[in-house]
Amino acid sequence: MTTSHTDTTQLLGQRETVRYPNEQYAWYVVFVLFFVTILSQLDRQLPTLLVEEIRSEFSISDTQFSFLQGYAFALVYTLAGLPLGRLVDRKSRRNMIFFGLLFWSLMTFLAGFATSYTTLFLARMGVGVGEAVLAPAAYSLIADYFVPQRRGRALGIYYISIAIGSGASLVIGGALLALIPEQGMVFPGVGYLEAWRWVFLAAGVPGLLLSFLLFSVREPARQGSGANLIDDCALPTIRDVCVFLRHHCATFSRLLVYPSILAIIGYGSLAWAPVLFARKFGLQIAHSGILLGGLIAVAGVVGSLISGFVSDRWAAKGHSAARFRVTLCGQLLLFPTVSLWALMPSPTLALAMLFVAILGLAIAQTAAPAAIQEVTPNRMRGQLIALYLLLGGLLGIGLGPTLPALVTDYVFQDDNALPWSIALTAFPASVIGVWLTWSGQKPYAITQQSLISGKD
Repeated sequence: MTTSHTDTTQLLGQRETVRYPNEQYAWYVVFVLFFVTILSQLDRQLPTLLVEEIRSEFSISDTQFSFLQGYAFALVYTLAGLPLGRLVDRKSRRNMIFFGLLFWSLMTFLAGFATSYTTLFLARMGVGVGEAVLAPAAYSLIADYFVPQRRGRALGIYYISIAIGSGASLVIGGALLALIPEQGMVFPGVGYLEAWRWVFLAAGVPGLLLSFLLFSVREPARQGSGANLIDDCALPTIRDVCVFLRHHCATFSRLLVYPSILAIIGYGSLAWAPVLFARKFGLQIAHSGILLGGLIAVAGVVGSLISGFVSDRWAAKGHSAARFRVTLCGQLLLFPTVSLWALMPSPTLALAMLFVAILGLAIAQTAAPAAIQEVTPNRMRGQLIALYLLLGGLLGIGLGPTLPALVTDYVFQDDNALPWSIALTAFPASVIGVWLTWSGQKPYAITQQSLISGKD
């Protein structure tokens, strides 16, 4: 027997005074999740640095590589995200992260032994399945470890791991490519493996070791609206979630879509940045990987910190739609720079422009999970975060790397036209992103107030 929307709404409207876990331990949990997420980004982003090596190995085009980097990961990542999001709302989140980490680390390791484009594609799909559980579970855990007034800061600190992981994948991969002999090295029992294969092998090992640290993380009590719904039969159904979204369509049509636009911009630019610097400026892939990795890490960390602290400060002052307003500020910083960096005449100017673009991207993107959770009942958080990730995966992780490749291969039909391909795909996406966040401010404030007053 399912719970009616009216009954569910009444339960979700209840407010209990709940004791949150010790804050010092809560920060320990954040940093455990922090390092797990760094590994997830490392394993996810590795192909970005290995474009030319993988293209040469399997004789594929830019578009085929973009499918490997994008949809091989994104399709399973997003499709697995929704059912896993429902499990996050009722099962041990710590245990789900543990098994996910083991699986995606193993798949990354096995990618180093791929014998064809198809087997590498399948390994990338495996990474997507394993990583699908991490974000819904991690965001839900952090929300239950911190009082609402400090939640934005905690999520901002946690979100830094994404920037560091993205940067580290390029720095570590670049360093490994520089250190490993070009002809490769011997793997016991297998023989010589090319340098790019050793990068995958090296990236898969740390996750297998770090997974056991998760047993030091305790599963917290579920807090906030709807936390009393401990029975599976009382868990909001998919229909309940759909009704809730329909009641607040003006808010969530913007709140769930704008991060996808950001993902299109981010993945579209960063997936091809190392190759652009090689094709346009003649930089070695290993060198450009180290430069770009450091830039992404620094800009991403600074942007995430700014986003978390500013959103908490504005929320504490009682500004309506405080966290969603932060996203608009980030979008306005991103808008004029993300289309121009690839067209700069020198690598120095391109790096400077890209730094500002990533700073704005990090400010806007970091605020998204906290903004979603602030207007979502507790027992729906896992499902809505999973929906947010589904849209971001299909549109961003999947389509982001593919759009510039399609323009390069089928419009310009010239590998050296990559800078224009990036610019022409980033500009319209950034315009849409600004409109979504600007027009969503008032609806968001209305939804926020209705949840606070229990009138949802």
